[in-house]
Amino acid sequence: MSGQSQSVTPIRTTEDWNCEHVDGNPSVTIQRPRRPRNRVDKLFFDLFDTPTERELELDSVGSVVWCHCDGETTVAELADELAATVPEERIEPVGDTLSYFLAQLAELDLIRYSDA
Repeated sequence: MSGQSQSVTPIRTTEDWNCEHVDGNPSVTIQRPRRPRNRVDKLFFDLFDTPTERELELDSVGSVVWCHCDGETTVAELADELAATVPEERIEPVGDTLSYFLAQLAELDLIRYSDA
């Protein structure tokens, strides 16, 4: 698996999310703050009354991953869970797909890693 060690545990950095079950599958929506990056952004935010919250809706696979970012499940255990429950064609290769998704969450500061 590229990107991070399989023995680390991803941990959510926000508690501002909810999970609903749609057709038996989890559907997670994460609330993220939206901040201006510079003074020009700030001007446009104020001028156009831009919302300061943004919703990130995860698909069923992303929702499973998010729900397991609990600080107790290692990346290896999460990969095993995905391989057992998600159709192979959606996530193969599991390790690379999971690594890429976790990297995206980390880049958005939605998760961090802790050693197991």
